[in-house]
Amino acid sequence: SSGLFPMHTIFEKACFAERTGDGMIRLIAFDMDGTVLDDKKKIMPKTKEILELAASKGIEIVPATGRPYCGLSKEIDSLQGARYVLTTNGAGIYEKKTGTCIHEDSMKLSHFLPLMEKLEPLEVMADAFLKGDSFMAEKNRAMVEQMDVTEEIKEYIRSSRKCVPNLTEYLKERGDDVEKLTINFVREADGSQRDYDKVMEILRQFPEFNAVSGGMQNIEVTDGGISKATGLKWLGEYLKILPEEMIAFGDSGNDVEMLQFAGIGVAMGNAEPAAIEAADRVTKRNTEEGIWEVLKELV
Repeated sequence: SSGLFPMHTIFEKACFAERTGDGMIRLIAFDMDGTVLDDKKKIMPKTKEILELAASKGIEIVPATGRPYCGLSKEIDSLQGARYVLTTNGAGIYEKKTGTCIHEDSMKLSHFLPLMEKLEPLEVMADAFLKGDSFMAEKNRAMVEQMDVTEEIKEYIRSSRKCVPNLTEYLKERGDDVEKLTINFVREADGSQRDYDKVMEILRQFPEFNAVSGGMQNIEVTDGGISKATGLKWLGEYLKILPEEMIAFGDSGNDVEMLQFAGIGVAMGNAEPAAIEAADRVTKRNTEEGIWEVLKELV
């Protein structure tokens, strides 16, 4: 049942121990935007303190984001004890300190290019993430200012994207497979998102890819079957940590599989309905120390 994560009674501890073997949490995974970051893209003080305390006790703390490695915020950079980051919705896993990619599940370029060619005529911002970087077509740069998002998100997009004259041609010349495609929209006067229905119709023509809603009112596309859950599964096997020994926090459609995969899935109070439905618990909002509210009873 959903509801604020309760104080542990003896019964709660017994149920938790049954799901996690010896009752020990060994890995804490958390989405970034809308989850560990507040609306100003900062980690709240108590949340930062308790995550670093967990890391000091030998618990893996793992940012799990739709962003590329190059888009990790200074807040995540300053988080002590995080050794690995799960990026691009599970398609790329990196060592946080060195930026070394230790696992990749990308879309084959030959399959991806036909999708890009169909999206190119639309008035949407379709950006490709690969090898830890993110790329934008020069013609779409002005769309950033038209997006109905906070100034902090606009600044993240401006600072993380590398502009190229023609994205499809650039990808052809480069030849690398693509970790993720992010499609952002301009908001119309009536509140609708420009060309949203056209994008969804195109995506239906590519069932080999996985399209989900992201934390910025956008659509995020990875290879079929790839999600934050598959990334977390790989990392768990790499670190010899069972799903039952994990707790995960999230707020949007790209967190659903991760919340279902972890031994305990926690949705933020500001989460989308799909994330709340997938979670075992609902905590306070990202602006109300929601992660700390849960971890203070476990760490």
